[in-house]
Order: sequence, then C-alpha cells, then structure tokens
Amino acid sequence: MTLQESKRLRLLTLCMLYLAQGIPWGFVVFTLSTFLTEQGLSPEQTGKLVAISIVPWTFKWLWGPLIDGLGASSMGRRRPWILVAQAGMAGSILAMLSLEDLAASLGVLMTFVFVHNVFNSLQDVSVDALAVDLLSEEERGVANGLMFGSKYLGGAVGGAGLANLVGPLGMDTALAVQVT
Repeated sequence: MTLQESKRLRLLTLCMLYLAQGIPWGFVVFTLSTFLTEQGLSPEQTGKLVAISIVPWTFKWLWGPLIDGLGASSMGRRRPWILVAQAGMAGSILAMLSLEDLAASLGVLMTFVFVHNVFNSLQDVSVDALAVDLLSEEERGVANGLMFGSKYLGGAVGGAGLANLVGPLGMDTALAVQVT
C-alpha cells in the first residue's frame, strides 16, 4: 500500500466513524420523534426526548482527559475507546428493541436514548483524538470538514433513510439496521 493509499484509508475510516455518529442523531431527531408523535405523544413529550439526546454532548469535554489519561493498549491509545463506545451504542439500541411499545415506554426509551448519546459523544471525542494522532497538521482541516460532512450525511440517513423503512418494515427494522 502506498503512502497516499494509506492516507485515503485513514480518512475514509474517520469519515465512516462520523457517519455512524450521525445516523442515530438523525434517527432520534426526525424518524423517532415523528413516529412517536404519530403514536399519540405530544410535541412536548417528543421534544423532551430530543432534548435528552443532546444532554450528553454538553459534557463531552470530560472525555478528553479520560481518553488521554487512560489510553494505552496493544490496539493503540484511541481504538479501545472507540470500540467501547460502539459497543455501548449498539447495546443501547438493542435495549430499545426490547421495548414492545416505544410510546408507552417513553421514560425507559428516554433513558436508552440518553445512554446511547453518552457513548456516541465518547466515540466523537475518541475519533477526534485518533484523527489528531493519525493526521498531519496540514491534513486536519480538510479531514475535519469531510468528517463533519459525513456526520451530516449520517443524519440524513438516520432521518430520511430510516424513516422510509419504518412505514413498510416497522420501527424494529429501523432500530436493527442501526446496530448492523
């Protein structure tokens, strides 16, 4: 593999990780909130769900010192954190799948959404740290733009893409797709 190919692969990997962060955001903000409104929840209730999904992002600044201070393993300093974050994100979505009626279980659902976003914010900070480790200073500006664009693309997939699955295939399918 050439140096140029290696750089492209690193950037693609970082962008895919950001895409994975954006999908659940779009899902909660657009698909899930619309679904719950159609199930009879008030705009106030769905607004609380969206708001609770944002709260973990307000304390993501705490992750940096933790990741930097405890980042040593045979897999590298950042990858274990990313794997923990992805496992937590998958686990929280699997937990949502255990709920028979999302609208009737709003409090529990909000807890799962909160936990999911704790792990999503952990992944965000871990991937940023990995990007700083992997990319030269000259590469970081373009990479940051592409990564953030990937997160917005993930939001579109989570919003419009998964919303198109809910009608014909059900909410469980939209949740299961996020785990895969």
